[in-house]
Amino acid sequence: MKTIRLLIICFTVLMTSCQNDDEYEAPDTLSDVAYYTSVFPGSPFNASAEKDVISFMDASQGAITHEWTIEEGNFFLKPGFKANDSLPSFINEELGLSTSDKTAHVMFMNEGINKVCLKNTFGEPVTLQTEDGPISAVQEGDVWVFEKCFEIDVFAKDIQPAFKVLQDGEEILSVGPNDEINKDASTWPVVDVEVNKTLTFVDLSTVGRPNDRTWGFSGIPKSSTDSIAEVAFLNFGTTSNVGSIRSSRIAPLPTASTFMPIPLKVRVVSSSQPFEILSEISENESGKLTFQVSGIVDPASLSGESGNFTVNVVNEASGFDQNIAVQTVGINSEDGSILELTLAEPVYNSDRITVSYAEGNIRSTDQRVLNAFEDKKATLNAGEDVLASDERYSFEIEEDRGNGGNTAGWWTNHNNPWYFMGTQEISAADGTRVVRFHADDYAMVPDVTWFWGLSAAETAALVPNAGAYRLSIKVYRESGSTIGAFVINTNPEWVISVVDFSEGEDGQWMTYEVDIELTDAMERLNIGVRKADNPSVSGPQTFYIDDIKLAPIEARP
Repeated sequence: MKTIRLLIICFTVLMTSCQNDDEYEAPDTLSDVAYYTSVFPGSPFNASAEKDVISFMDASQGAITHEWTIEEGNFFLKPGFKANDSLPSFINEELGLSTSDKTAHVMFMNEGINKVCLKNTFGEPVTLQTEDGPISAVQEGDVWVFEKCFEIDVFAKDIQPAFKVLQDGEEILSVGPNDEINKDASTWPVVDVEVNKTLTFVDLSTVGRPNDRTWGFSGIPKSSTDSIAEVAFLNFGTTSNVGSIRSSRIAPLPTASTFMPIPLKVRVVSSSQPFEILSEISENESGKLTFQVSGIVDPASLSGESGNFTVNVVNEASGFDQNIAVQTVGINSEDGSILELTLAEPVYNSDRITVSYAEGNIRSTDQRVLNAFEDKKATLNAGEDVLASDERYSFEIEEDRGNGGNTAGWWTNHNNPWYFMGTQEISAADGTRVVRFHADDYAMVPDVTWFWGLSAAETAALVPNAGAYRLSIKVYRESGSTIGAFVINTNPEWVISVVDFSEGEDGQWMTYEVDIELTDAMERLNIGVRKADNPSVSGPQTFYIDDIKLAPIEARP
């Protein structure tokens, strides 16, 4: 159903005098149309069924007859109600669907578009000027009939959640908007789910037109606001209530919220899949190397496992190439599927580290043995981002200066329309805004397309010191695009660094890094797309960038 919301003037008399030709003689009384409503001027009005009332008053002059009409299912109310009163107790049982009272108080019960109509008769023509144009009375016999209908978008008083749960694509539970949930959880069905396998939860709520939701789960993630949520379960041997949904209607719509448990229990059983590393290896803020595995780790199995890890550290600048011993192997305190390696010596962000594991005795709680792995690259903590104080490097501030780019601090002089443009059309890697590069046909773009950054003075204030830095930038390439590189230009020395994202996965944010050497304070940080770096690329091309960071590189002593 197409939603049409009421736009009417309230607390304002709308009056138009009768008009006729030059021979018209004014009568003894004036006929005109006017009305009041309890809707604020110029605002679309949404009503919540059984909770909201709209009052209408006919202030017309010279009318012969007068009538308000409503639709079946709605009610006229007696006067005297106050805020927070139960409106149904004020229903005027003596009135049906019409009243000749000058003032009508209407309670709405029907979800969707509802009409309240005013019908007056006059002994002469009348016209009302409205925002949508004039409304004129129509002659019927000896009288002139004026009709005006108001449309109100009514929302159900209560949200009624509806959802379904899928396992391996098969529906295992469905709850409709009118289904009642047995509060006795002992009666709920139990589904077996293998460790690290998922259930899919799909929100089907429509009654009350909710526009927001929050899932709560006993698995991972613990919560979600997505309409479809994939949830994994890692705690072998446990049986728990699977979770809940809160379906809500939030501003600017009339607010309402309903909480409902999901009447299902999940029993986590042993997995038939290998116990293996799932994530990249990364350094956390405390200097530990961490990675996730496909199940909850049995703490008792970690004894004596340090020697089965090999951590190789290479630093070309210092000539360092050695294995650093793993001092302890532990489990993350908040997530039992994350292992933490504490090293016997410090590492630096200028190091290149690989980690290997020779199969030992690390086991999951369902007694699967962790698979061996070799030469997994570790991503080290980048260190302090010297650009963090200026959110223009994450493109968060919209600004149209007329020279392209549409994002504060940046501009471009290439227009087809603008190849580079700040936007919110996709979910940002960080914050809300990103920058898009788009060409309808890449064969037609200039040899170099520049996106110019902050002024020399502003850039130098952020990065005043010479030295070696690591720049990281997030890139999202649209599926179907074949463009695979852009450049970063930094001053002084006009250094060009190529960011190659040709091998990255499309349709998701990927992080890329380049190392730069500054001989003085940095005066420029520009981004460019060069045809020389993208040979044979043609046709429509789109990628997005976000979240530029710059951190000093730590030299290994």
